[in-house]
Amino acid sequence: MSRPAKIRKLDETVVNRIAAGEVIQRPANALKELIENSLDAKASSIQVTVKEGGLKILQIQDNGTGIRKEDMDIVCERFTTSKLQQFEDLKSIATFGFRGEALASISHVAQLTITTKVADDPCAYKASYIDSKLKAPPKPCAGSQGTTILIENLFYNVPTRRRALKSPAEELSRITEVVNKYAIHNSNVGFVLRKHGDIVPQVRTQHNSTKVANIQTIFGVAVARELLEVEHTDDTYKFKLCGLVTNANYSNKNFTLLLFINNRLVESTPIKKMLEDLYSVYLPRKAHPWCYISLEINPANIDVNVHPTKHEVRFLHEEAIIGKVKDAVDAQLLGNNASRTFYAQARLPQVDITKQALEEVIPEYSNAGNKEKPVHAYQMIRTDSSDQKLEKFNFTVNTSSANQSLNESKEVKSTIVTENKEDGQPKRLNPTKYAAEKAPNESSFFDSLLEDCLPHQTSTQVENLAKPSTSYAPLDGNTKAQDVSEIENDEVEKAVSGGDSTTDEALKRVFQYLGNRDNIDYVKTIVEPGSSQDLADRHDGSKTKKTDLQITSPSKNATGETTSGSKPKKPEFKSYSVNATRREVKLTSVLKLRKNVEDNYHEGLRDILSNMIFVGCIDETFALIQSGLNLYICNTPKLLEELFYEIMLYDFENYGVMQFSEPVSLSDLAMLGLETEEAGWTEEDGEKEELANSVKELLLEKADMMNEYFSIIIDKKGMLKSLPILLDKYFPSKAGMPLYVLRLATEVDWTAEQSCFDGICRETAKYFSYVSRNDENPEWQNVTEHILYPAIKNSLLPPKHFAHDSTILQIARLPDLYRVFERC
Repeated sequence: MSRPAKIRKLDETVVNRIAAGEVIQRPANALKELIENSLDAKASSIQVTVKEGGLKILQIQDNGTGIRKEDMDIVCERFTTSKLQQFEDLKSIATFGFRGEALASISHVAQLTITTKVADDPCAYKASYIDSKLKAPPKPCAGSQGTTILIENLFYNVPTRRRALKSPAEELSRITEVVNKYAIHNSNVGFVLRKHGDIVPQVRTQHNSTKVANIQTIFGVAVARELLEVEHTDDTYKFKLCGLVTNANYSNKNFTLLLFINNRLVESTPIKKMLEDLYSVYLPRKAHPWCYISLEINPANIDVNVHPTKHEVRFLHEEAIIGKVKDAVDAQLLGNNASRTFYAQARLPQVDITKQALEEVIPEYSNAGNKEKPVHAYQMIRTDSSDQKLEKFNFTVNTSSANQSLNESKEVKSTIVTENKEDGQPKRLNPTKYAAEKAPNESSFFDSLLEDCLPHQTSTQVENLAKPSTSYAPLDGNTKAQDVSEIENDEVEKAVSGGDSTTDEALKRVFQYLGNRDNIDYVKTIVEPGSSQDLADRHDGSKTKKTDLQITSPSKNATGETTSGSKPKKPEFKSYSVNATRREVKLTSVLKLRKNVEDNYHEGLRDILSNMIFVGCIDETFALIQSGLNLYICNTPKLLEELFYEIMLYDFENYGVMQFSEPVSLSDLAMLGLETEEAGWTEEDGEKEELANSVKELLLEKADMMNEYFSIIIDKKGMLKSLPILLDKYFPSKAGMPLYVLRLATEVDWTAEQSCFDGICRETAKYFSYVSRNDENPEWQNVTEHILYPAIKNSLLPPKHFAHDSTILQIARLPDLYRVFERC
């Protein structure tokens, strides 16, 4: 005979998760609890955002009183509440919540984040919770008065419950129903419900509206025009009735009942059955009314603690009160039952037109089936995305003054703004984790005139790193580098002799121009095909390392890869390398990063960009484009950051080199970054010199790798000598370089190959993505229109999140404009 099992006490986590499943049965239940909390906090505006029916994201934001910082430690623990002190208080409870289980239950089955601000606090506080406990102490942040509660991945740890729920559309319908009911009952509060990423809300009601106005907004005129107002007060049973019910003229297939008892949304089977029986006398069979009933009963006569979700209540004298409600509604229906109103539309006279008559009047009628439908004016695209403007060939990239160097910028206090990637709000930086954005007052750092003059057919960019001179102008594989500032006019004639007249003239102009410039060199070394010259010696006389270069024809895969047996990757990314030869990339980590880009790009956005026509710049951040019948506003920095990131991946190991005529100290750059106010440096973080030296030592340790793969050349003294060329005729802003160096040292994960390469590519792309707008860069609009957006159009593979984060946003549509202007 088997012995009985031992009785054990359940683990507290199991108990809490079981209890959470009783309180939070689906997203609509969680939303109901949160709306009631907002109403208890005296909120006058409540905004709800949902994604995937509330299973992925459910957020509610109000402007109520907020939560004190001191209470945030226990706000998500079970049985913690500010509305009930002892059990006897239930007899006079006037708030929605009283058990303190809502937030605790949510935290056990979802990832919960609370952002709140009370009127007396100078800032808001944000905290995340898991299983009723704080994950980390509340952090100060920017925020408005009130509370924002974000629920993510609801039922992520209860897979059976998540699978049991119906489709996201069904859950959204239930959420909409809850918001509709509370919006009608609380007409003095403005409600907004929208799907995540949508501009037009699902539900919107105004603050300080009326119940009838909200009913018309939500349920339409058909319900609002048939409403009867019902009011009754009874001193015997101590209750008050306020209601709006439809008269006998209205009927629907489904019975709609909005029932509130003491302002709490509840369900009552006896009240519902009473109304169905009452209307059966006035309405035809299978026809149902629309009813809103609000009962205010003495709190001492009602028990709200009946069900975990509080959707059921019990009250004294239930039968008598329901009978009084029936009499009041019946009296209103009987007084308005003398006549019926029917809404009808006059029928237009029918005219029979034979086919023969149509063919006589409209000869094309007989051949209509064989011809393509005509394009209407409001559907006609009047532009061609392949057209080009003359301005594209009539501007040059403006360069900075020849006498201005990066070292002089140490004396200028730069204002550098750091942007939070998640919410776009400025934040202070910790010296151990810097996030950088470019300074607003910057000038172009490199010169592109030489590149414009040299012939492209035989040019390739390779860099001689062993030469100490500040400027190089080698003409072929056997010519030694010379300082162009020392070349006199007669030497120029000699230097360029022996070539064709066009090349000679171009080189002569270049040398004459660069002879008076001693700040920056943009070097292009011309190598004859088949010559013995390879990549030059590495920096500071290090041992020469030969690299295999492979000629890539234009018909090759745009990635430059020629792996045998592999098919061309779809979609293809156009290479922007200024080199005439390419190195084959076989690193698995880089190939994986490329594949991630190709697997996660948005085909619809790619089609929009590939057929776009540039309209104009609003400012350095936003630009307008047309694609098809639609007008879009684009976030230029976001598009450029992704473009340069993809260029970094697909031109990996094949970048051109932008060499500084005067190498810049890494420690000096780090000091410039640390001196900015936004860096948030304090004495507790250590001496600035020590932090700057740490940055220098880290990057110096990785110098060989960055030189080999990214053309970021650092000599043994910790001097930065060059950066990569990512896009022809485009040069990054030098004022962002200090924080770019800091980000390379602090934001890159140097412990793993793939994450390391990804981090360097991301940070370099972020540095290159800022388009400066100032007096020293008057051509920024031309650069944006004729250099940057053409590259976006030809190559960018936009990630899927660009479709819903307002990076590309439709603002107008030709057919919609025709409705207003009736012409193009």
